[in-house]
Amino acid sequence: MLLASSVVEEIDPNLSGRERLRKLRDLKRELISQVRLIEGKRAELRSQRDKENQMVKELFEEARISRERRDEVNEDVKLNKALRDLRKEDADKALTELEKLEERMKDMGINPHGRGRRRGIGKQIRELEMKIETTGNLNPTQEKELIDKIERLTFDIGKLEVADEKRDEIRIIQKRLRTLRGEALSHHKEVKKLATQSQEFHDIMLEKLREARKIRTSADKNHKDVIEISEQIKKVRKEISQISNETDKIRKQLGEETAAERKRRKIQEAKQREEDLDTQAQDVLVRYKSGAKLGFEEFRLLISRGMFAEKE
Repeated sequence: MLLASSVVEEIDPNLSGRERLRKLRDLKRELISQVRLIEGKRAELRSQRDKENQMVKELFEEARISRERRDEVNEDVKLNKALRDLRKEDADKALTELEKLEERMKDMGINPHGRGRRRGIGKQIRELEMKIETTGNLNPTQEKELIDKIERLTFDIGKLEVADEKRDEIRIIQKRLRTLRGEALSHHKEVKKLATQSQEFHDIMLEKLREARKIRTSADKNHKDVIEISEQIKKVRKEISQISNETDKIRKQLGEETAAERKRRKIQEAKQREEDLDTQAQDVLVRYKSGAKLGFEEFRLLISRGMFAEKE
């Protein structure tokens, strides 16, 4: 990039005023062209920076949403873990209760998983009772043997009834145990599914943050470049201003005037002419009102200034 001050100093001081003025004007046009190009580059960088900052904002928002959803899922994970552990604890208690019941049945001589034969024993008891009732020649010993057998069979029925009750308890506990284990397994599966979802949201959040940081680095670089270019533009504009001052100085020395000055001078001259015409018209109007005769140009002057009707 050209530096105006250094170029000005390099212009041959022995050049004539008009030649030096021409070189300065060429230099000024070149610097203005450079400034416009640089300003265009700065506008592009600003636009890119703003787009990137907007992208960063959107990515951070997406990361925030993913983090919130992850945290919500983690709360569900904690709840399902607690329910799973509670069901497992209840299942362990049910299993302990079942094992103790089976142990008591074994101590009672009852097979926890056997089947009762109460119908067969009842039939035997009825047959023995019928035999006692219908057999008239039983001696006391035989009768006692039959009664003892009936008592043993009756005891067996009682024992089987207890066994059946205990087995019913076992079935109830087993059913409860299956239910608890099923619920624990269901909660465990839910924990695994939710943990996968949580990880997915976590990964999305990290990806959005990584992308945001990458884009922000680019946006920060563009912003830094915008600042540097703005400083360059400021320096070049300062040099352009110095060149303008130098050209004004030379132009005045040469008696030249700029287009703006010519415009201002012409406007001033036109304004002065209008004021002169107003003054002339006022003089003509005074004479007209006093009864003096006017020429054609004087009438036209009054009409052009909108004063012809003022006599009335």
